[in-house]
Amino acid sequence: MTLKRYLRDLFLNGKKHFQRNNLESLLWMINLIPNIAEITKETAAFWALHFVLLLYIYGLGCLVYQVKFANGPGDFIKSYVNVSIFTLTATSGGWFLMKWPFCKNVLKNVIKNDELARQSEFLKKRHSNLLSVIKKMLLVFYISNMMNVFLIYLPNRADLQNDNYSMTQCVGLEPLSTSPNREVCQMIILTLELSLVTIVLNYQALLLLLIAHTTAMYQLMADEMTALNEYDNENVKEKLPIMILRHSITMRTVDDLKLLYSVPIGIHFGSNAVCICLFFYLPLQDWITFIPVLMYCFLVYFLYCFLCQRLINASEEFERAVYCCGWEKFDLNEMKLTYMMLMQAQKPIELLAAGIVPVNIYTFATSMQAMFKFVTVVKF
Repeated sequence: MTLKRYLRDLFLNGKKHFQRNNLESLLWMINLIPNIAEITKETAAFWALHFVLLLYIYGLGCLVYQVKFANGPGDFIKSYVNVSIFTLTATSGGWFLMKWPFCKNVLKNVIKNDELARQSEFLKKRHSNLLSVIKKMLLVFYISNMMNVFLIYLPNRADLQNDNYSMTQCVGLEPLSTSPNREVCQMIILTLELSLVTIVLNYQALLLLLIAHTTAMYQLMADEMTALNEYDNENVKEKLPIMILRHSITMRTVDDLKLLYSVPIGIHFGSNAVCICLFFYLPLQDWITFIPVLMYCFLVYFLYCFLCQRLINASEEFERAVYCCGWEKFDLNEMKLTYMMLMQAQKPIELLAAGIVPVNIYTFATSMQAMFKFVTVVKF
């Protein structure tokens, strides 16, 4: 009965969160890895096992394959995919362990900003609609990647007879064609892959959520600033300080996102771009094996650029709303406050990969164009 009650409560809690369009429910969706992101007595075993298996399967496996078995550029390309997966996983896991304490403080500001936005009665429906869009985006991200993982990626990884991934499986457990070596190796691989997929997807989902939610805050502030045209001076005096506070928190969140994600985004951008280029050198029959990896690289690359472009657009929309808020009808003190807010709103809002490359839709378009030209010239 205890297990039955636990499963029922788990189902009801999940159903409640999926039905609601609020920040609490969105954080619940991506909170599996953050719950164990800090090294404690309870979580140390998980992280130790994860990194040991990662080094054993991907690190040692790729090294041994390159030294003993690699033959031709096709094997190098397939092996590089494993190196890319290793880099992505190590970066995501290391980020959770090193950056999570700081990220918790960022999330406190995000939650506070969200609470302030919900205090405006006429914004509640708009707030719910924006968070509903974010929830749908996260569900599409999770479901599409999970389908690829469980329908294509894991079955191929668990098949020890194929050489699709150009790596030595379970070094030291040979031969893998006999029991119990085969079963032990499959268990090791599946354990690693499940932890790998969970860490990487939760890392990416948290980043996408933070960018999308910050964009939503800018859009809501733009709506409320425009609505100041309809308020009298007394209401403006009441609303304007709250707007300044929300704008300050939102700008601080953007600065925190730069500190949190600039280097990891740069690493992932470079790794994903190289992966996408190299895939075009593989024969078509090999593509089905790597479709999950290719789709993940492309989807994440696009979502980074698309959401950061929306963030830029929303900040510019807010800047225009500050200028068009009817400040000329305000009292002198409120005019000064509005002018200060406008000066702050005119500062460019932009995330940079590795502190160098702007993350926006123009970067996505030009990089895709450059990849196409490179592949066309070199391969054909």
